[in-house]
Amino acid sequence: MESEHLPGGSGGVWRRRAPNGEIRVHRPTGPWTPAVHALLAHLHERGLDGIPRVHGIDPDGLEVLDYLPGATLDPETQQASDRALAEAAAWLRRFHDAVRDFRPGAVEWRQGEQDLRDDELICHNDPGLYNWVVADGDFAGMIDWDRAGPGRPIDDLAFLCWSGVPLLREIPVADAARRIALAADAYGRIGAERLLDAVDARMDLIAQRWRAGIERGDPGTIALRESGVMDRHLARVRGFDARREAIRRELERRDG
Repeated sequence: MESEHLPGGSGGVWRRRAPNGEIRVHRPTGPWTPAVHALLAHLHERGLDGIPRVHGIDPDGLEVLDYLPGATLDPETQQASDRALAEAAAWLRRFHDAVRDFRPGAVEWRQGEQDLRDDELICHNDPGLYNWVVADGDFAGMIDWDRAGPGRPIDDLAFLCWSGVPLLREIPVADAARRIALAADAYGRIGAERLLDAVDARMDLIAQRWRAGIERGDPGTIALRESGVMDRHLARVRGFDARREAIRRELERRDG
């Protein structure tokens, strides 16, 4: 394998074999890349598992990262096991704990130049099921850090549940309630009903960030609009709105 193009994102990525025989991923860069690389270096220093290591920029201007072996899943048609969901939520907590002392000041992220507010830390911002690496049924890591930037930890967890429970499509109400409670317990120190409310707020935040991305001319955001992803997302949010109170009642019944 000299080079294999993998579609996705804004132009896809390339999987290539390095001279030492290791498989690596080559990805497009942007003004946010230095901040993301600094973030990943910090997380490696803190010993966080399940993240790619940066190997610089290739002659074509593409960033070079570790290839994390495993598979990604499609939240439209696939579902991670209860064990993988709990592992992903627990990993997200380890990530948030590891990043708390990473405060780089006002630097350029995908969402533009931003500094951290007191209630924020650097979040992944896109921990959807399609960015999980799953190996032998277990959660093994998280890829695609381009949208990392300031945010509230609960918003990261809410998006993980949106895609990983999944709440973005209709599943039995009892399963949705059980799995959101499972994620809340695995992450720790958050109630399932509060997490359900956070999912609703996170969907509003997505719409805000997409509007801002389009205004900036961000190619990845424009690609999402042109591919119909935005319209499909809004339809999913309307479906979730119709199911949310039934899920809440089930959570209350479980607590009672």
